[in-house]
This record gives sequence, structure tokens and C-alpha cells, in this order.
Amino acid sequence: MSTKLAFAIVAGCFIACMTPVQLAWSVDQEPSTPDMPSPQTEMLAASEFDDRVQTTLRWWSDRDQWRSDVIQATRHPDPEIADRARWVQSQWQRGILTDTPTKLVNVLAKVTPAEAIEVLLEAGRFNAATVAIEEASGTIEYEAILARVSLVVESRYPIYARIAILQDSLPDLIAFLNLASANKKMALCRDDLIRRPGDSPTLPASAENWREDQRAEALCVMHLLRGNHDAATEIAQQHDELAQQNLAGTDETNSSRHSLNRVVRMVISDWNAIAEESSQAAKRLEQSAQKGTPVSKLNARDEAIRHWSDTLIAATRSGNTSLRQEAIQALTRDNSKSLSPSYETLRWRSLLIHGEVDTAIDILEKQSPREAASVAIKTSRHARGLQLLGFDAEQLDTHLEQWLDEAIGQQRSVPEKELTSGSDVAPQDKVLDCLALMRVAIDVGRNDIAYRIATQLSDSRLYVKASPGRESVLTRHFVLATLAATAKTDWIFELAAPEKPSLLSRLSLRLVSRVVDPTSEELLYYLNWFLFQHRPDWSTEQCFLTACEIARAEPKDVRRHREWIDLLGEHLRSGESESDLQLRTKVDEYTLSESDIPSSEQWKLLFEAHGRPDLVRAIVRGQANNGDLQAQLNLLTDRHRDEWHAPTPEDFESIWQELTSEPQTVLNSGLRDDAMIGFEIVLQQFLFAQRDGDQPLADQLGEQLRVMAASPSTDMRQKMADALAGAGMWDLAEDLYQSLLLVTAFESDETLALMDIARAYNRFVLRRTTATSPDEGNAAEAELERLPSTVIEKRQRAICWYDLGFAGTLAASDYQEINYVTLPQLILRNQLELILQSDQQQLTSEEQQEVKRLFELLLRLEPIDIHSAELMLPRIKQLGMTELADEWLNRIVDAGQQHMRQFPLDATAANNVAWCAVRNHSRLDDALDLSRQAVAMEPDSAVYRDTLAEILAQRGEITQALQLERTSLLDDPGQWHLHLQIDRFESMKQAE
Repeated sequence: MSTKLAFAIVAGCFIACMTPVQLAWSVDQEPSTPDMPSPQTEMLAASEFDDRVQTTLRWWSDRDQWRSDVIQATRHPDPEIADRARWVQSQWQRGILTDTPTKLVNVLAKVTPAEAIEVLLEAGRFNAATVAIEEASGTIEYEAILARVSLVVESRYPIYARIAILQDSLPDLIAFLNLASANKKMALCRDDLIRRPGDSPTLPASAENWREDQRAEALCVMHLLRGNHDAATEIAQQHDELAQQNLAGTDETNSSRHSLNRVVRMVISDWNAIAEESSQAAKRLEQSAQKGTPVSKLNARDEAIRHWSDTLIAATRSGNTSLRQEAIQALTRDNSKSLSPSYETLRWRSLLIHGEVDTAIDILEKQSPREAASVAIKTSRHARGLQLLGFDAEQLDTHLEQWLDEAIGQQRSVPEKELTSGSDVAPQDKVLDCLALMRVAIDVGRNDIAYRIATQLSDSRLYVKASPGRESVLTRHFVLATLAATAKTDWIFELAAPEKPSLLSRLSLRLVSRVVDPTSEELLYYLNWFLFQHRPDWSTEQCFLTACEIARAEPKDVRRHREWIDLLGEHLRSGESESDLQLRTKVDEYTLSESDIPSSEQWKLLFEAHGRPDLVRAIVRGQANNGDLQAQLNLLTDRHRDEWHAPTPEDFESIWQELTSEPQTVLNSGLRDDAMIGFEIVLQQFLFAQRDGDQPLADQLGEQLRVMAASPSTDMRQKMADALAGAGMWDLAEDLYQSLLLVTAFESDETLALMDIARAYNRFVLRRTTATSPDEGNAAEAELERLPSTVIEKRQRAICWYDLGFAGTLAASDYQEINYVTLPQLILRNQLELILQSDQQQLTSEEQQEVKRLFELLLRLEPIDIHSAELMLPRIKQLGMTELADEWLNRIVDAGQQHMRQFPLDATAANNVAWCAVRNHSRLDDALDLSRQAVAMEPDSAVYRDTLAEILAQRGEITQALQLERTSLLDDPGQWHLHLQIDRFESMKQAE
């Protein structure tokens, strides 16, 4: 205690020198008139110095007893009494208690209270941090401190959690969270730590400072995590009723967009109630739109559309046919009275995703013919798409040059003033139309037209924006961006290739990197530089194309560029790369800056893509030697390490000690992002304990992982869930995903966040419920996999979340229009597959109706839906729905034939429709015609010849089928399917 006493004496001597400004922030915002001082307060001004010091120390050491006296004394008229009380209070505000180590005291005394809490958390002194946050309450700095603490806890929670477990102070961490929870994510973190079976959720004490809607949302999430649907519904209803009362008599428009009750009902799939309430609200709003001011009428019309959209979504999912039809009629009603643009968008999106494609295109055409054309093309309405763009399908060959000349002329006519202004960057309308035409041409097999458009619009003199002294934007960049959504990567490389190094466009590099994802712009630039340094005799174009191929790393690229990968790996491993930045050549050649050096993760991805993990390990080893903790962990967990050097628990613990040493370093590092390393350390220790059969240790580490996984950060929870899934800890990973989905569903803003997490959760469930990787079988005999009912149930829940997340994107403005075609198709196909994957002999009448509804919707979204027909129609026939299956197949083949009459060079469509027919053993004559048409257009395609062989075999012409397959095998010996087909046809021939 002598050290503490000395510190207190020194602090007491200097405290009088502190200015009022230094202490004013900490005083409670109360009237300055002091209450009647206690006798102990007067002791702070006792005549004896020792008495004053001892009283100060006594107050400091027993906060529970003396806190009210300290607060009262800070307002005492005697300066010495007030200064001593403020000193005690300042110690508490920084978490400096009598048991605080001297070294830590020295750090805490020099920092602000917010920074002090960070240091205390890093040091694992959670009780002291609780004292500090309590003292911050009521000060003018409180909100700022709480906000900072929230960020710190979100970024570092796993570290704090494990420290708390190791030093048996988890209750202290929970007590801290009780006072420091600034939002529902932190409240959920606390709830995860205290939740017990059968308990009722409670909010943290800090929730007294939250808004009412935040408290209600948090309680709803906690009840839903416990399965208490009724309790969550009751809280939501009470909250919405109170919100209605608060709005009464005000000018604010009542909107149920974020109605808590609606969100709860969506989460628990109470769709029928939502449909009923939304339709009633829509009708009331339509009546309100008949009277009032123009503004109020517009608002009522807009809100009516939103409610009809909600009705359509809910009625479709509840099976309420009458309300569904009523909603469609309301949304398609041709109303001369205008809507706000965002509600017009909501209208066509709602109709489109529910199969009303043509009506949606008609509505979208009024907003943007080009976007309407994209939807038409994506739904196999190519002729309609061309018409919306202003082109005639029959004039593609005769008028192409005229259209291109008009587009180029319009772009060149843009005044220089406009090109150099700060306005938005976009080509002229005719250029955009030609870019859309290029996409259509690729889609219908007219690569000649598409390539002509791409090369003509890539003229280097065709400016979209000119930036003096900076990189200009050209139409070529828009060509590259458009092609990035197609399979024409060779075109992209060719068009982006510069004539000389100084013309290499950084924007072009960025666009090319999209098609070689996850390659970065920096890696592409470095590869260009590296190739140029080693082969100065090569042209700039050749260097660029080779760099792109190395980055793309397709099988043909891997075979072609093995020597370059060896050379690059040796360059990085030998240490020669350290002098890269010093290499300088002529001004016109590539040079490197620090920003051009790829990250270690980029190198790792590149070498792994080329099948060279040995080079990855060499890079990681160098990083580890330089103190990179993640690299050190990667070395320990390297699966290729031999058993003689297997890591020990002490190896992992040494990384942990380095990660958590010197808590004060947090002050100079900002928000550190290495908390996941701590989680991965414990996870690896857990896996090794399991491997070694040390179950008690595995149980301890498993409990540590559970507590660490309660992170308030949603991003971190998802990373943890994925890591746990990789370790086989499926149940804990599932819990994390469930909490993620619920928290995100209750966000107040309509964003794409729920959709992103739902998509990740769907991938997680597929991974969890897939026992083994499917063997590569014969595509001609492939069937839908049969699944146990438990697996189907899990996947159905996942696709329900996917559907719910997607329904929440209708009002999001940053989703491309074609996603409202592709994503509904994905969801519908998953829903249909799960019905058909049940291991049963026939469907119930209810299941048959659902199959019919889903398949009809798919055909409305895509009349040539070969993806659904290939596997699903044969299974539908097996389950007894033969007539419907035949009808659907006929519609698909008929639509395919109609498409081929309009676009006779579309070899892909011809082959796909033929394959669809032969997979269903139907329409073989038509399939034969289509297949021969495809092979005639692309005779070198082994895939197309295989389709033709299958048709011939089913028609009994097995000898010809065998000859075709053997020829195809010579051209593409890596196709295992062709070997299976030959074996199958030979068996058929022997059976004749």
C-alpha cells in the first residue's frame, strides 16, 4: 500500500495546479449549490496533512460507501475539498483503483476516460472498466465514450471474452456489458452469455437510454431466439399501438414499412395475417387518395402501392389465391395519376418476381427502355428487347454499321466543355444502346456482331470524360465493363491491352480484374511489370495478355505458364523482390510504387490457383519471420506439415501471448482488426485436443469458443460461423447464423444486408447437409438426389430466409434489374427441388399443386427453362404427374423452336433445348433437328456432338452414336462423361 500512498500524496500535491477546464467535464450536470456536507467531507480540509491524505485514500479505496460523498464534495465551495474529491472521481473515471498495478496506473493517468476504458479492457480489468463507465454516466462526454466503447467491444470482443474466462472474471465482463451496451447487437452479446433454458430475456441497464423502438426490437430478437413467438408478437403489437397513438394528431404519415409487428410476422412466416392487413390498408389508402392536397394524394397513392406489394408477397407465400390476384390487378391497373419514381420501381419489381413479366416490362419501359430491354432479354424475350432498344432483329446484318456510325458520331459530338466538366460519367444514349445490343448478340450466338461492336466502340479516341492531367474515361472502358458480365474474357484481355507501357490504363486494369476475380488491380500490374522486366523483347500487348492469363488461372493457363509461375515464385522466395521498388527503367516502361505491391493474400490465391502450395508456404514463412501473427498461425495449421514438426498447444499459446501483451499499445493502433486471430488460435487448439483425445481440454476450449462467439459484430459472427463449420462445430455455427439473421431482419433500414446473410446461410446449410462430394456421373442418366426429411427441413428453412431477404430488396435502389429475374428463379428452383427430392413414390395433392404453381412461375420467368426441365421433369414424371410434365416439356421445346426461327445462329440454345428433350425421352425428332443445327454451327464442340450422340442412341442408331462419342473423346479426352457414354452405348449395343 506504500506505493499507492506515495502516488496519492504526489497526485494531491499537484492537483491544485490543474485548471478548472481540465476537470470541468467530469462534474455531474447538477445545480452548483452543495448539499449539507458530511463530517467526512470536512476531513478533506483537516488541519493535519495526514488526515486529508488518509480521507482521500479512504474515499478512493471504498467507492461503494463514499461515492455520494465524493459527488457532493466536488461542488464544495472549499477549493481543496472540491479538488481532492475531483481527484478521487478522476481516478474512478479512468478505472484506477487501489489494486491497479503501478505500471498500468502510469498509463491510465495520461489518457482520457474513453481511452482508459480501452486499456482496461485490453488488460482484462473488467471491474475497473465497469467503474469507469459508471462514472461516465451523467457527464457531457457520456455518449461519446459509449459510442467509442461500442466500437472497441465490437472489434475486440473475442480477445476480452477469452481473457475473462482464463482469469475467471466472466461475470465482471457481463457486468460491464450491462452498462456499456449501446445497441441491440451488444445487448444480444450479453444475452448470449446469460441465457439459460426457460428463462425470460432482460435488457441491459444501459437500455434505459435507448429509444423505445430499440428496446422493443432487442426484446423481440431475444424472445425469437428462445422460440417465444407469442411473446415477441405481443411486444411488437404493443410497440406499434403506442407508435400509432404517438402519431395521432400530428402531420406525420403513418408508415408500416418498419412496423415491428410486420417484421415479427415475416420472421415467423405468418404471411396470411400480413396479406389481410396489407390489403385492407391499401384499400383505405386508395380511398384517401381521392381527397386532400396534391401532396397528400400522391403520398396515399404511393403507400397504397407499397401495401399492395406487401399483399402480393404475403398472399403468394400463404397460398391466398384471391388476395394474390387482387394485388396483381391493383398493381397492373393503368392509372393515369402518377406515382413517385421509387414506387413505380416497386410496382414493376413486385410484378416481375411473381411472374407478371410482360406487364412489368411495360411499366419499366416508361422509366427506362434500356433496363426494360435487359429484363426482356434475360427472360428470353430477345425480339422484344431489341425493339425496346430501337433495333430490328431482321436488320442486324444490314443496319449494324449505320447504328455504330450514329453512336460514334453522337459520342464525338459531345462538346469539350462537357467532357471536361464535373458532371456524371456516362456515354451517350446511342452508345449505351449499342452496348446493350452487344450483350444481346452474344446471348443469341451472333459473336460476329458483338465483336464488331466491341472493337468499334473501343476506339481510343472515343472519350466519355476527359480529365486534363489525369486518366480519361473512354467508351472502351464501358465495353470492358459490359463484357465482364459475359464469358468473353479473351476479348477483354485483347481490348484492354495497351500499345505501349505508358498507355496502360489503371481503369482498364481494374475492369479486367473483375473477370479474373479474386485477382486485384495491383497483382495484374505487378505481373505486367515482372514479365516486362524478364522479357523486354516482348511486345507490350504480349506481356499484358500473358499477365491476364496467369491471373485467370484456367486449366489451359496453368498448363501454359508453369515456367512463369516457377520464376515468379523463386523471385519472391529468394528475397530478390525486396529490390523491386528500386528498379527503374525508361520513362515509357513499367515502374513500381509501394501501392503496386500485391498483398500476401493475393499471392496466396494466385499460387494456390496454379497448384503450387509450396510457394504459398514459402511466402507465409517469410511473413511469419517478420512478426506477422496471422502468418505464424497459418504455419502452425498448415496441413502439409509433417508429423515430426506437429504444433503443440504451447505454440498456439505463444501467439496468444503476443497478441494480448502490452495492453497500452491499443492506444497507438486505432481499432485493431486481429481479434479473429485470437478466435482461430482457440479453434485450432480445440481441434488438436480432439485429435489427441484430450476430451477435458477440448470441452474447456469448446466453452471458450462459445463465449468468444457471442461477439456483437455481425461481420465477425459470420466469419466465426464459417470457421466453426469448417471445424465441424455445426450446432454453434447454426446458432450464430440464426442470431445473425434475426438481428439483421430487425434493422430499421431496408438494405441488402439480410439478403447477403441469407445467401451465406443457404450456402452454410448446403455444406452442413451434404454428406460427401457427389461423384462425377453420367449426365445423360443423372437424377435428383434423394434427401432425408431432416435435411429437406433444414434446407427449406434456409431457402425461406433467402426468400425473405430477397423480398426485402424490392425497395433497395442499388440492385440491378436483371437480379429480379435470376434470384426469383434460383429461389423457385430450390423450393421445387426440395419437394421433388423427398424419397417417396408419389406426391400429395397439396404437393402437386405446389409443384404446378412453382413450375408455371418458372416458365413465365423463362419460357426456355432448360435448367428446370433437365432434372426436374423426369422426376415429376416418376411421381405421377406425367401429363403436366409432357405439357411443360412441349412448351419449352416449342419456345426453343420459335427462338431458333428468330435467331438461327444461336447454337447454345439449340443444343440446350435438344438436350432437354432427350433427357426426357420426348420430342426426339425435333431434338435431332435442333442438335444437328447446333453441331453444324460449331462442329468442333465435343459437348454439342455428345448431345447428338445421345439422341441417335435413343432413336436406336447406336453405331453412329458410338462413332460420334469416340471422335469427341479424341478432341476432349478430359471429359469423363464421354467415357461413361461410350461404355453405356456399348452395353446398349450388346443388349440389342
